Amino acid sequence: MKNDYPFIKLFKTIDYFYMFDVNTASIIRINEDIYNYLEDILKGTAVYNKELQKQIDSLKSRGFLKPNDPNIEVSHPALSFVEESLDGNIGQLILQVTQNCNLRCKYCVYSGSYVNRTHSNKRMSFETAKKAIDFYYKHNRNKEDAVIGFYGGEPLLEMDLIKRVVEYSQKLFEGKSITFNLTTNATLLTEDIIRFLNDNGIGITISLDGPKAIHDNGRVFADNSTGTFESVMKNLDRVCKVCPEYLKNISFNAVLDTKNDFKCSSDFFSYEFMKDALVTATTLNSTSNKEKISYTEQFDVNYRYEIFKYYLSLIGKYKGDKISKIVKQQVGSLKTDVHDKLTTPYLRSKVCHPSGPCIPGALRLFVNADGNFYPCERVSETCAVFQIGDLENGFDIEKSKTLLNIGSLTKEQCKNCWAVYFCSGCASGLEDGDHLSAKKRLERCDGIREGCITRFQEYCMLRENGYKFEGV
Repeated sequence: MKNDYPFIKLFKTIDYFYMFDVNTASIIRINEDIYNYLEDILKGTAVYNKELQKQIDSLKSRGFLKPNDPNIEVSHPALSFVEESLDGNIGQLILQVTQNCNLRCKYCVYSGSYVNRTHSNKRMSFETAKKAIDFYYKHNRNKEDAVIGFYGGEPLLEMDLIKRVVEYSQKLFEGKSITFNLTTNATLLTEDIIRFLNDNGIGITISLDGPKAIHDNGRVFADNSTGTFESVMKNLDRVCKVCPEYLKNISFNAVLDTKNDFKCSSDFFSYEFMKDALVTATTLNSTSNKEKISYTEQFDVNYRYEIFKYYLSLIGKYKGDKISKIVKQQVGSLKTDVHDKLTTPYLRSKVCHPSGPCIPGALRLFVNADGNFYPCERVSETCAVFQIGDLENGFDIEKSKTLLNIGSLTKEQCKNCWAVYFCSGCASGLEDGDHLSAKKRLERCDGIREGCITRFQEYCMLRENGYKFEGV
């Protein structure tokens, strides 16, 4: 019977064979004969082999190879303390100071290419911002630090509001560490703004996609034709002249158009003034996009080649200094998403749930211009299921629990999925009208599982070649 089969996932690297034991969240290296024997067991075609069965029994005696529990319950373990987490443990407040922008980037969620947002002139009043900060002050009380972010549209359009918010927050949170950040297209940076940002230690993330031809292909001014690259570079030069010390507070985020070849954008971030800056990258957002997003073969080849070079450098096999900054975040995520989970004691209990969602509103509370609450800035503001409260009424705890407990949409599939402990899927993008769609959730599963196997292979190959994740 299949219910008696071991709950495992087999995979291999170039030189070795492995099994991932789901019930213990462990990766175990095995020999080829055991790998093939287990593969036949899972297929129901195994022929009894006394010597191999001894090795199987040895693994079982160590707690591995147990079957899946068909009676396991799918429920998020944090459901019982959602209210407590939202009451005093909110990590970051994000204020949508405006929905307006001086750009019309072709891939922006406000551009018209998406079904969930469009540009508007709506802006946050100081009264709304003050209420949001007061709410955050009360619900951040158990945290050592406070973090307030400014989001748009383009937040620098509302510099007067930002200045008032910073001044008010610094007084309110006096005696507690508070930091500020914002994401900007950098076209509005003046000397006065640069000095203000520097004087208040406000970290900024600049949206910059690469060299002029690539950046200007997607990021254009409101006339829908003039590229913004020259304006951004001119303002970065202004930062270097006015407040060179402020460069340490600047990071960059590139949106990678998968129709390009990746390499041009990757090479661009080796410029001198960016050498110490954090550079992150995302591909075009497919969630709620009206058009299907596809990758060119060249993009995929160049991206994987840069990762390959970086991994070689980590194990001392490549001494070149031209390693893409864009891919360097990859190892950090292998540490947090794979290594830390594998090395944390774990035993599958009577309750399981996909690991993707965080407690909605606790890690990041997004307050839009109207004062409505959302789990983060990535979800749709037009779908009622994502509005988890507002400044007048506080949190809607039941809505937060619904978004947290998305495994309930696909209970049977989740409890039988080997990758559930490493699942990266949350509720964002699952909306269908004002409800969450089980069908949309299941459409992601194959891709998540494939990605999980790739990360297992990369992790194991680095370990095989002597890389120590413990020091990352």
